[in-house]
Parts: sequence; C-alpha cells; structure tokens
Amino acid sequence: MKIQVTDAAVQLLGSLGYDPNYGARPVKRVIQQNVENELAKGILRGEFKEEDAILIDTELTAFTNGQLPQQKLVFKKLAAESESTTPEDSSLEPSPQAP
Repeated sequence: MKIQVTDAAVQLLGSLGYDPNYGARPVKRVIQQNVENELAKGILRGEFKEEDAILIDTELTAFTNGQLPQQKLVFKKLAAESESTTPEDSSLEPSPQAP
C-alpha cells in the first residue's frame, strides 16, 4: 500500500497533536487515531487493498446553522496510473508539491 500525505494533512495532524509539555506523544496518538485507525477501517470494509495508492488530504466542512467550518482528514484512493512501480511499499511520506 502506498500512502501519500499532503502538506495540509501534515499541518492538521501537527496542530491537533501539538503540546509542548508532552513532546511527540500527543502527535503519535493523533496519527494513530486519525490515520492508522481510519485506514484499518477502510481495509476491513474493503475500500482499500494492498495494491492501492491512497492520498490523505484535508477537507473543509461547512455548516449551514452558523457553526464555524472545520477541517478534517479525507482518504482518497488514487487512480492506478499514479501508483509507483513498487505498490507493495508501505510508507507515509509527504506528497510532492506542484510548481
């Protein structure tokens, strides 16, 4: 499984887990809860397979009842053409930015 993470997703995870008193432990917990658990649920539901490439990005949710919009993580299966030559590689890396 190939995983690509956008800069916006990395920033969201970092801001959710930032706590100068506890070091990296809160960030690790946020990644486990928001990335690892959601990927595992997607695999169990059959949405993601070993050969898939998955993009982790953010989405802004807008509410009509006056609440402030919130940013959340979204998981998108990438098209087969954009997969790398080694789909069995499992990595968590930032996606390259377009110029």
